[in-house]
Amino acid sequence: MNWFAEVLDDLINQNEKIELDTIAELRRVRDRISQDGGLPSRNPETENLASRIGDAETLDQVAEAFGEIPCEFGFDHITLIILSEGGRYLSRRVLSSLPDEWWAKYHSLRLYDRDPLIEGIVARDHELFLDELVPTDANAPMPYTNAAHSLNIGTNGVIFKIAYPTGVVAAVILNTVKSPQFARSQFRKYREDLLSLAFATCDGLIHFSRIGASTMADLTCEEIHFLRLVALSEDPARALKMDVRYGSAANIQMQIIRKLGVKSIFQAVLIAARRGLIDAAIFHPDEIIGTRPQIAGWDVLQDFDPNNMATHAPGFAEDSDY
Repeated sequence: MNWFAEVLDDLINQNEKIELDTIAELRRVRDRISQDGGLPSRNPETENLASRIGDAETLDQVAEAFGEIPCEFGFDHITLIILSEGGRYLSRRVLSSLPDEWWAKYHSLRLYDRDPLIEGIVARDHELFLDELVPTDANAPMPYTNAAHSLNIGTNGVIFKIAYPTGVVAAVILNTVKSPQFARSQFRKYREDLLSLAFATCDGLIHFSRIGASTMADLTCEEIHFLRLVALSEDPARALKMDVRYGSAANIQMQIIRKLGVKSIFQAVLIAARRGLIDAAIFHPDEIIGTRPQIAGWDVLQDFDPNNMATHAPGFAEDSDY
């Protein structure tokens, strides 16, 4: 539902007494409509944040504006996670205002093994509230909950997904230490604003963190073969120095790094693995071991000799009708 319609519903339901916040919102809408006929965002700061994100020249600038969203909408922290890259091959997949101490605990305690938020995001597509996912039973405390509480990270809030036709899917998590009822109220009130800012942020993240090309055609068979040798080698450093029949290892590395727009050959291997190139059925001559052919009882296939048809096709005479 359009947020302005929601305000009108609130106005109707209030009957005798109109809340001051409702009056302020109606005045702002009236002024905007009278000026240019457009309906404003519900939060006045939304357009400013969207403009800053859209005009950003670096990913750090996108992240800075993104980090201000919680304060403007009554939450404490915000995180955006790319769940599916849609073939974009991103070098950065998470933006978060959560403190570094949280991520240190998240990895050292292996909280990702039983992260209730990620499990909920993956399992369901609709909007979720954190109190629906994070257990509150005092008799069964979870490491995740304990770690969050120790750093004063709210386990109330909301999660919503955004998806693109290209296959990119992202999840946005808004945390708050305030009550679940507050989180629900704020999200219902600012849903459209938050969605528009989430899309703008995701656009910026994709733009500034893309690495590599989106097709497999950029790499030759020889270059793919080289990446597979490095990936499968027990000694990658030694593999990078090996002699190859189709050019020097150093030149091939430079070509691959340039084509994929990465910083190292190991990053290129990661991209190749993501695309399935390491396991793809692209065979280089070096990888093929010939076996003795046996076709229709022929013991050996001989090269074709136009001066001697018999040698080319044993069992067929030169004057055969065939």
